[in-house]
Order: sequence, then C-alpha cells, then structure tokens
Amino acid sequence: MAWADRRILVVVPARGGSKGIPLKNLHPVAGRPLVGRVGDLVRTLPWVDRAVVSTDHLVIRETAMDAGLEAPFMRPEHLSGDRIGDVDVLKHALEATEADDGSRYDIVVMLQPTSPLRRADHVTATVEKLVSEALDAVWTVSPTESKSHPLKQLVLNGDGQLDYYDPQGAAIIARQQLTPVYHRNGAAYALTRSCLLDAGSLRGRKAGAVVIDEPMVSIDTLDDVTTVEAALRARGELAATTLPSRPKRLVVDIDGVLAEAVADLDYAAAGPIRDNVARVNALYDAGCTIVLFTARGSATGKDWSAVTRDQLARWGVRYHELRFGKPPADYYIDDRLTTLPQALALCGLGDPATDTRAD
Repeated sequence: MAWADRRILVVVPARGGSKGIPLKNLHPVAGRPLVGRVGDLVRTLPWVDRAVVSTDHLVIRETAMDAGLEAPFMRPEHLSGDRIGDVDVLKHALEATEADDGSRYDIVVMLQPTSPLRRADHVTATVEKLVSEALDAVWTVSPTESKSHPLKQLVLNGDGQLDYYDPQGAAIIARQQLTPVYHRNGAAYALTRSCLLDAGSLRGRKAGAVVIDEPMVSIDTLDDVTTVEAALRARGELAATTLPSRPKRLVVDIDGVLAEAVADLDYAAAGPIRDNVARVNALYDAGCTIVLFTARGSATGKDWSAVTRDQLARWGVRYHELRFGKPPADYYIDDRLTTLPQALALCGLGDPATDTRAD
C-alpha cells in the first residue's frame, strides 16, 4: 500500500442541528442510524489509524461510539451552527485528536453520514489518488446530467424577464457542445495535513477527483431516505443490516410528554399528546422497556394513581411500569437525556408522528 508510512485520521462530522430532517444524523436508513452506518463502513478500512466523530450532541456521540467510532472531544458551540464550514470543523477535529493521543496525522478523510451509498472502495480510492499523484486534496464527484448543466440554467432578472444564467448558454444547440461537469456527492474527501492546516482549504491548489458513476444520494429529505433504501435493496445490502442494540430501558415523563400541561396541577383535566403516545407505543413494540415516572402528587401528597392509570388506559399508552415519587423541579439535568424522536432513531425506527412515507 503506497501510503503505509502515512498516518490517516477519519473524521465524521455529525452535529445535532438539522433543518430538513430533525436530528438527521440519527435518522435510521434501513434500520440503522446514519452515523452508525459510517462506523460500520470505517471498520472495513484496515488502513485507518483512528476514526473520530465530531459532534455537539450526546446521543449522536453515544450512537457513534456504539458503531466503533471514537469521541475524544465534543464539538464546541461556536462550531455547531449551520453556517460553519468544513475546514473549521476538520481543523478542530485534527488538533483535538492529536492533543488527545499525541500523534501526528498526515492525511484527513472526511466521511459525512448523509451519504450512506458510499462503498469502502470509494473511500480507499480517494486516499490512493491523493498519495499516488501527490495532490493536496481529492473529492468524490458524480457526473452532472446534461439537462442540469450550468450553460442550460436560466434566471429571472429584476424585471421578471427570462435570461441565461451564463450568456454562453445562448449558443448551445445540442448537448454534444457541452463540456462534462461534475458535482460533489459527499461520499468522501481526502486531504493532506498541509492543505487543511497551512492552506486552510478543503481543495488546495492541486485537487483531484474520484468519479463515481453509480447512484449517490446526499440525504436532505425523507424522500432521499426512500431513494437510498431502494438503492440498498437493489444492491442486496438490506439483509446485512445490523439493527441497533440500544436503548433497552427508557424512563419517560408523563406531563408535558404524554399528557398536556395543565394549570394548578389539575392532572385530571389533561388530554393526551397523541404524537408522543404513538412514539412511546412504537418504542414499546420495538422491544424497549417503558418505565413511566411522574412527579404527580410529590409536592401535594395527593394520590393521582387511579386517575393516571385510567388516563393511560384511555389514551392507549403501552408501558411496563408506572412509578410515582419523582421529585418536582423547575428543570431536570441528566447525562442520558434524550427525546422520543431520538430514542426512535436509536432503535432504527422511523417517527410514526412525522414519517408519512409509504411502507
């Protein structure tokens, strides 16, 4: 292997925020959270010296670690917004990892969880090309269809009149006149230490590309998830999916989670939060042990057990245990805190309250 003397660090950027799909990096694809799929793939790459996740979210961190990725640091808040560039995230990950293990890495490979159709050979090819051609960086790209070529794109000017995005587009008659163009598909990026730290660039001055002709999808929407699952099915890879092993036991609050908040602690007047009832039931059906733990009566000493059991029965909530005596508080702080949508993702389940895709 041409790069046997190079130390290689894989960085998986996986922040908690996402606008298209909430907690997208935890969203299950064919029963496996996206960040877990990256860990599964990295374990097949024997040339990787270390693979770390860069995240600001504790549940993503635990899920990544379950899949074999390391998490020696948490991403700082100033690098967690949706307008933070890849270079800043990778710089921090490289420097934080080196501070943790005292090593010096020569090559950084970025694997974004949102491109689950990547193969191990795609990733290996980026590093091979980087080293063999002495490049600063290599990206995986896909050919852009001629109908989406820049010279065929149109704009509306300030008066609402139609024009070509590029004036040269007016001269294009046949697609044979178009120079092939490509777009990044997010499968893999490989770059040298100098490119990242010295030049502060993801591309550098000498960049190459690995062209992937098979379908690649960067997930932004639930429709993209459906497309990816269909592609995995066509490749015969769904059968090999390993379902997540966690969580086993979930402790769920009642008021504000399963029951609507009410004034004056009059719990008998509360109605159900139907979306969350559906989520808890899906987790119950998936084999999680559901423990309902409530502060009802803790402050007043009133026995709300009969009312609560009747409500849960009428609302159709499925659970294993119901416990009273949770101390009342303004806020609860817990290092294992998670939401119901996150818990569903950890179990490899879609969200029954929001996922309207056909089965």
